[in-house]
Formats: sequence, C-alpha cells, structure tokens
Amino acid sequence: MGSGPAGRWIHRQFQGEHGSREYSVYLPSGSSPGRRVAVVLLLHGCQQRPVDFAEESGFVAAADADGFMIVAPRQDGHHQLQRCWRWYESGHQGRGRGEPAILAGLVAEVTAEEELWHADRRRVYAAGLSAGGAMSLILATTYPDVIAAAGVHSATAYRSATQGFSALGAMAAQGALPAHTLIGGEMAPVVLIHGTNDPVVRAPNGDRIVDQWLASRDAAPLTGLDRVRPLATTRALVVDGRRCIRTRWYTARGRRVLEYWRIDGLRHAWSGGQRKGAFVDPKGPRAAEVMAAFFQRHRLPHWVARPDVTAPSAGAVTARAAGPSAATPKERPDRPPMIWFDDPD
Repeated sequence: MGSGPAGRWIHRQFQGEHGSREYSVYLPSGSSPGRRVAVVLLLHGCQQRPVDFAEESGFVAAADADGFMIVAPRQDGHHQLQRCWRWYESGHQGRGRGEPAILAGLVAEVTAEEELWHADRRRVYAAGLSAGGAMSLILATTYPDVIAAAGVHSATAYRSATQGFSALGAMAAQGALPAHTLIGGEMAPVVLIHGTNDPVVRAPNGDRIVDQWLASRDAAPLTGLDRVRPLATTRALVVDGRRCIRTRWYTARGRRVLEYWRIDGLRHAWSGGQRKGAFVDPKGPRAAEVMAAFFQRHRLPHWVARPDVTAPSAGAVTARAAGPSAATPKERPDRPPMIWFDDPD
C-alpha cells in the first residue's frame, strides 16, 4: 500500500429487518477515506472468532498488501451454539430471508459509509471456511448482484442440506445435489479450495460444488463467447512441499470464472495461514492470496453499483434484456438476472 496510517480495526453493530450482528471492519495500512477500495466479507468457521480468523488466515496481511478492506461479521453462541453460520437450514438459504439477508444488509451498510471509508460496491467479495465457506457460496448463489465473486474453503454444496439433521450427511458428501432450478440462475464466480484428507467436510464436496456451479451455467441460455464448457486447464503444482491439483474454467472470451484447488494431505483447516490457529494450517498454499488474486479479476457491472440490495429497477433490467443471461421474474423469482463482467484474464 505504501506510506500512510497503520491498519486498524473498527467494531460495529448491524441492526436490520432480518436480524442483527456485530461486525469488525479492517482498514488496511496506508488507506485513506477518499480512496475507493474493494471489500472482502470474511466469514469464520464454527468455533472461530472473526478477528482472530482474519489475522490467522492471512487475510489481514493480504489486505495490507493489496489495499482491500475486510468486513468480519460475528456469529455468536446465541445464534448457533457452535458459532456456525446456519448454511444447513432452508430458512437461511434464500434471498431476502435469514442470515443471507442479514449479511447482504450488512454489506449495504458498509458500502453506504462515506466518512470513514469509501467501499467500491462493484468489488465486494465473500470468503469463508467450512460453515463460513458454505455461507459464502449461498451468497454467491442468492446475491450475485451484491457479491462479485466468492472464495469457498472446505465447504458443502448449496442446499446439500436443508434441515439440521441432514447436515452431517451433506458434510459426508451423501445424497443428491439439488436440481439446478433451485439455484435460480448462474452462481457468481467462485474460487474453491479443499483438502484431500478432510475428515469433517469430505473431499468429494469440492467436486460436488464444481458440478453444481457448472450445472448452473449450463442451465442458462449462454452461447458463443459466454459459454464455459469445456474450456478448462488443469495443472499439478507443489507449493511449500505440498502437492496440489489446480483446475481453472474459462469462458470462450477468456474470462476465468471458476477455480478449484485440491490440496494433497490437507485436513479440515485453512491452507497457508499466517500463524497456527483454530482450524488454520500454516503450511501452504496460501488460500488468502489465492482468493485475493481471483477476486481482483472480477467486478460487478455498473448498474448494480448502488447501496440497496433489492432487485434492479425495471429500466435497469430492460437495458440488459438482450443479453444472454436475461430472464423473466417468473423464471427467477428470488433475484434479478445477471451478466458477469470482469477484468481480462
């Protein structure tokens, strides 16, 4: 970031129609109120604390290096006994209700701030581990007009469980994936990280998320340069002595829209953390840096750059109606249609 003030945390309380949450905002070193910056909504896993997770995962260091701000909401024990985001309940899997609505409202509050910081509404990203990763995927699915891209680490596929008693089965990668019609359209771009030796959220969950994401794109009427399949590249890497398989999917126009890291030997822990912590493995690759690099490639189109999280006006939809992702409200009742624009690969 260069010279300037040191990074600092600011602690706040959000109160919205669907509930309240405490949250902490990290302003990176060298930041100034007049400069628009990207936002990473960082969602901790079960039994983790948001600020500790931000620092241990390496996201604070990445924020200082790349100049983005972190918004770290807190899930307390009175919301869920193990402080897990409730990804496994149908009441928290849709737009306009439950925890996704709370988090989207929290993002709207942060991006409306004009005195302490200037957040770029086109560059808001969600990232998380385990339950936090699953909730990040939910946001990528239900609020793609708010979340430009998501980072999903060691998590389950969208709606792989819809009640508490089915959560363990989903974590074991059992049962069928939900039909693409329940997704409601294309998911936001996603970077996915999963360990091959994860005993809590089993490794096949990563493959299931990939299948689900690709199915969401296949279900959309995309043709020509917007199609994804079968443009994928796979590479074997060794990072910090750990073998990885990395696969990237591109549209025909060369935009990277999905990335999947399978990390050999990694258990249920954040890869490449800044220091050892609860469910954090200091051995690489550094997931925070992988996600930050992916996020830099993506931003929302201009028409969604606004403080509210409701569907766009009729005029905004009409202006894009000829695009390949256009759909009527009847086809996608929970959210507006979406066309993705990002920086060239």
